[in-house]
Amino acid sequence: AAHFSATYELPFGRGQRWGANAKGAADKLVSGWVLNLITTLQSGFPITPQVGNNISGTGDTRNPDRPVLNPDFTGPIVTGDPNQWFNPAAFLMPTPGFFGALLPNGEVLPSIRRGAFRGPGMAEVDISLFKDTHLSERVKMEFRTECFNVLNHPNFNTPNLIVFANSSGARNPFAGQTTSTVTPSRQIQFGVKVIY
Repeated sequence: AAHFSATYELPFGRGQRWGANAKGAADKLVSGWVLNLITTLQSGFPITPQVGNNISGTGDTRNPDRPVLNPDFTGPIVTGDPNQWFNPAAFLMPTPGFFGALLPNGEVLPSIRRGAFRGPGMAEVDISLFKDTHLSERVKMEFRTECFNVLNHPNFNTPNLIVFANSSGARNPFAGQTTSTVTPSRQIQFGVKVIY
């Protein structure tokens, strides 16, 4: 994950680059503006597609069985599409009683490892604009405009990891689907505070 933040006092008003000669109400209007930026970038968390039942027969529900990579599958396994983050056709159901698929020649294809793939990442940019105005020697008014997820970038949640609907090997029609986001859509709020 990477986080960046920056604060920039806008060069407007008395003694600044622009409006250096402003006085009175004009100076109060143009001076005191501060722009803030926070950026968060994060790669996706490791995800592990799951069989959906205890096909191995161990009875361990805390450690779900994992499917086997289909050796005949071609193409990308992780599509990055929220409607199907990973392609369920890339996986085979393990053989009952095994941690993998038993082939006719006696060879066993192992189950995929935990955390073999990456889920959706996150990218968010928040900005705010503050303005301090001194109304008198002891009274100050602060105006705030804050915009969260200013680019309105969708940050998707972990997809449905259950590949198979039952022990017969029927595929889960919702496998790989992402139905929610981890951050809200763009939000803008305004506020005024008087400090005395």
